[in-house]
Amino acid sequence: MGKYEPRNDRGHHRIRSDDPIALTLLKQEHHVFRSLFDKAEEASGRTRTAIARELCMRLSIHMTIEEEILYPALAPVIGEDEVNEGIVEHASGKALCAEIEQLDGDEPLFASKIHVLGEETVHHIDEEDEDLFEDALAAHAAGKLDLDAIGERLRSRQAELYDEIAETGEMGRTREAQAEEIDRV
Repeated sequence: MGKYEPRNDRGHHRIRSDDPIALTLLKQEHHVFRSLFDKAEEASGRTRTAIARELCMRLSIHMTIEEEILYPALAPVIGEDEVNEGIVEHASGKALCAEIEQLDGDEPLFASKIHVLGEETVHHIDEEDEDLFEDALAAHAAGKLDLDAIGERLRSRQAELYDEIAETGEMGRTREAQAEEIDRV
């Protein structure tokens, strides 16, 4: 077992039986990311390249559903600062994924780019599990958010995006925050 995956069973990273649908769905994805990054660290050659492609595809969908659905629902309730930090961190991940997707896996920096993407992503998802999701859960408990309804929307949009990739090989137009927007802020 690698260095990231053991976190899945610790503290706020665990999926609790009473977690609302949104948190269950997103934490499940976080568990997959930690596992895949550990596998990427241990792999080489074509196996590492395949894992990197899967990671980038999954991360793209995950970031899209958070930016289209979760973040807009959370911002007015828990504040813009936490949400904006997430958008900036997503922009960094998107940039690295774009670089990784242009490589064939034989380049000297390929493994390093995956490693840095893993470090940044795991930092981001750890913060979400420990801070953002806990704030969202408190708002849900106070009746300010319905994380079950949000979770159903997340799940539906996620399925749409995976279906688009299965049909066309790529995602269609999304309404996620764009990295270019970050530069203007």
